Amino acid sequence: MTSAVGSLREQIDRLGDLGELGSVERAVSPVHELAAIAHRCDAERGPALLFTNVGKRSGRVVIGTDGTRERVAAALGVGVGGLTDRYARALAAPIEPIEVSEGPVHENVRSGDEVDLTHLPILTHYEHDGGPYLTSGIVTSVHPHTGERNLSYHRMQLKGPRELRMVIVPRHLHRIYEAYEAMDRPMPVSIVLGVDAPLRFAAGTSGSAVPFGFDEYGIAGGLRGRGEELVRGVGNELLVPARAEIVLEGYVPAYERADEGPFAEFAGFYKGVTPRHVVRIEAITHRHDPIYQGLISGSTEQLLLMGLPNEPAMLTAMRGGIAGVRSINVTPGGLHKFHVVVAIDKQHEGDGKDAIVAAFAAHRDVKLVVVVDHDVDPFDPVAVERAVATWFRADEDLVVLSGGKGNPVDKRLTAAGTTARMGVDATAPLTADGPGHDAQRAVIPGAAHIDLSEWLAG
Repeated sequence: MTSAVGSLREQIDRLGDLGELGSVERAVSPVHELAAIAHRCDAERGPALLFTNVGKRSGRVVIGTDGTRERVAAALGVGVGGLTDRYARALAAPIEPIEVSEGPVHENVRSGDEVDLTHLPILTHYEHDGGPYLTSGIVTSVHPHTGERNLSYHRMQLKGPRELRMVIVPRHLHRIYEAYEAMDRPMPVSIVLGVDAPLRFAAGTSGSAVPFGFDEYGIAGGLRGRGEELVRGVGNELLVPARAEIVLEGYVPAYERADEGPFAEFAGFYKGVTPRHVVRIEAITHRHDPIYQGLISGSTEQLLLMGLPNEPAMLTAMRGGIAGVRSINVTPGGLHKFHVVVAIDKQHEGDGKDAIVAAFAAHRDVKLVVVVDHDVDPFDPVAVERAVATWFRADEDLVVLSGGKGNPVDKRLTAAGTTARMGVDATAPLTADGPGHDAQRAVIPGAAHIDLSEWLAG
């Protein structure tokens, strides 16, 4: 087992060693062209891509570093099957970050009128997007009264050399902003660009999975197996990753809003023009020859960043109430957010339905839960569908809950913002009567351990 990577550059090198990195050396436009190439590569399950000549200043852009579970596992130094457990351990036993006096992110510093965000290869993705968008930036700030820190993702539209428009929904960063706004003070922020998988997934941990004030840098340390090295900003006191590629330092003014959009959200539909928070950038720091990290809305990479952190959080919450929960898959078809398959070691009749209720309670965005027996792989859609086909009876095993709060991405919300949730209990009954009570899964001895490369010629 290898150790976790220590920076984006180390992760890129590891992907290259694994044959999971493609290089594009031709000149590429950051307006639609790069996104088109990356989208096609993602659709064909291709490798991560490193573009070496993007835009007028020939910047470097990497995209897709975390586009598959295998790539994420390689970055963390674990097998694919160990991803969820590694994440669960990081949540249960975070490792505190370490402040250092200097880091590569401060190799180059620009401030004031030297700042020009248009020099960065910020990408324009979809046809009707309102312009270039930062989609992979990790925003950090600190509560003015409690000192609690937060890391989270927020899309930001480029609106000038030193101005962005940021979407801040009512979650943890919004709570920090409200505290500053109540004092009529701007909220200091640092926007971190270009980091490795431990940091990216820590920042993607949902607010429903960890309480406000739970330090995401600690989760990154738990994923990495050692404390995250942080350095203080040059223009503010916020701590940022010492080995990040780029950091933008600035502030969000109180009570100021301006138009943002349109933007193609992760479900594949546009969000129109809406007044959003304004961000003004006062300084930019970066490594020599920095690598800008792209992220296409709705890509496999974005959905994994959104969804993978949900699995350990839900698994931990569900195991707290149901001892037989084995594994969980927040599925790609459900946008890694809305559909869940749960495998349980069924001990009592009713465990399947209890697991459905527990999954809904573990994450409020979940709309569909399918529960299968422990010997069904929740990551194998064919095996899951077979379980539904053979064990599910709609008149007994279907659970429907109406009236719960829905996610705005759901196009069928009621006027009040509510939705309905469905659970499918596809577990075998434990009773010793009725058809199927003596069903035994057919297994060919030794098939699971065959290595075809040892048997096939050439």
